[in-house]
Amino acid sequence: MKIPQLIYRYRNALILLLVYIILSSFLAYYYILEFVVKIDSNNFDMINFCFILITTLCLILLITIFIKNRNYFIVALGSLMLFLFLCEISYIIYFGEMISEGVLDSLLETNAHEAWSMSGQVLIITCPALLITLTIVFIYRKFISVKFRITIPLSFYIISFCFLFILILETPIKKEIKDGDFNAMSELIRVYFPALTGNLLYVGLKPISTDIYSNFNEIEKFNEAVILPPKKTDNDLVVLIMGESSLVTRYSTYGYDKPTTPFMTEIFNQKNGCIVQNAHSTAALTRDSIPMTLSFNIPESDDNLFNNKSIIEMAKYNDYKTFWLASIQQSISSSFSTKFGFIARKSNYIEFTDNFDDISLSKLLEDRLKNDNSPKKFIFIHLRGSHKLYTSYDEIDKQALPNAEDYDLTIHHTDRVVKALYDVIKTYSDNYTLIYTSDHGEIVNIGHGFVKGIDQFLIPFMMISTKNEFNCQFIESFRATNGYLSGLMNKYILSNLLGYEIEPTILNQEKNNDRVYLSNNTVMPFLEFLEKN
Repeated sequence: MKIPQLIYRYRNALILLLVYIILSSFLAYYYILEFVVKIDSNNFDMINFCFILITTLCLILLITIFIKNRNYFIVALGSLMLFLFLCEISYIIYFGEMISEGVLDSLLETNAHEAWSMSGQVLIITCPALLITLTIVFIYRKFISVKFRITIPLSFYIISFCFLFILILETPIKKEIKDGDFNAMSELIRVYFPALTGNLLYVGLKPISTDIYSNFNEIEKFNEAVILPPKKTDNDLVVLIMGESSLVTRYSTYGYDKPTTPFMTEIFNQKNGCIVQNAHSTAALTRDSIPMTLSFNIPESDDNLFNNKSIIEMAKYNDYKTFWLASIQQSISSSFSTKFGFIARKSNYIEFTDNFDDISLSKLLEDRLKNDNSPKKFIFIHLRGSHKLYTSYDEIDKQALPNAEDYDLTIHHTDRVVKALYDVIKTYSDNYTLIYTSDHGEIVNIGHGFVKGIDQFLIPFMMISTKNEFNCQFIESFRATNGYLSGLMNKYILSNLLGYEIEPTILNQEKNNDRVYLSNNTVMPFLEFLEKN
């Protein structure tokens, strides 16, 4: 058969293949831009582009072949693959970025309430993905007669995967794999097998990966920044209230036009109270932010989390009894196999509310202060706050702010919670220091945990103390030269409150190295992130 006749015969197949190549090229180009930092390149890399193009094209071809199969089980499998693939595309279109490792980790490493709220950011794109999937399957089954052979795309896909795995075994990741830790490998697979395969492998390898948070032993070593021995401080009660998904620009305390936080304005405007301007979190996800507040964990590495005493362990070392109180919706799995669960279980006492209202935390706090006669206490309180789905409010909030949107109502409810907690503290102690801040901010009505969006990092920071030395000037000493107070300073602030001095050189170096940890596991200077967002 002559070539023109062959081309004519397979014209439809060639047209469809050309469409797939164009689509794969666009996706590969987008993926390589998304992962440009991870593949250690500042410029467009043709080799990596071609690799991702091949794997993406093969995936699309395999989905098409499965959908066209006569076996209904294989058709169902192909339809599921198409749906998951389109979910990634929908996510990119809706949120302007790929599903990050941070979002997947939050679905895997937190409790059911947290996972459901994070999944809302994913679920919002499943309806259009499902409708498009059904439409494509119907059209392909009824009207498109083109069929591709499975041999070539499947062979290329398998060869590409084997080639990548061989390359991985020539890197330092090999040792982590031998130790049962597949995290770094699964992240790399997501780079070169994006969307469907990469996400499924990332999720699938997590449960069988070594539980790096399973060690219950106290850590003996202090961080190098801590000067020993600690002082025998008379700061008897230190309370850190950690809000959730709280965007500072929605606080009337900071100038918002609706009276969302009247109680906080009153509390922290008292003598020795401090309402701190220009504070930002270190990360946009709870699992990353809290460890960098309560341990010497840094954005570049988790080593200090496992090698240095946490703030809770440091408090215990200096004769504080430690308490972890949290909303039931912020509860930690029974195995405590989470990043901040690793820190929480070092506490002397851990308790969660028995209902969904953060106001209940004031009762837990009162029980501890009333019934525990330990002379010194460090108490960490984790609110549900303003986490999606923005339901943490009641009729009192609605009456106070008629016609306000749900998110503002949750801020108002948090204001009442802080007031209730503060009243308990004042009732049972005349020697206390109270800090209220948030683990991260929120892109209102969208969520958090994205690679882009400055609102995820803009948070309140307020403090009041009966100790004259812990005043606004004390807090301002931790502000960077760029004008911002970073969440990375929380650990040093708490260390001082608990009687520890910090080596000035290390503190200044860290203070002026202001950066944020993004949900795709990359690090960026805060001002650079601010300028881009």
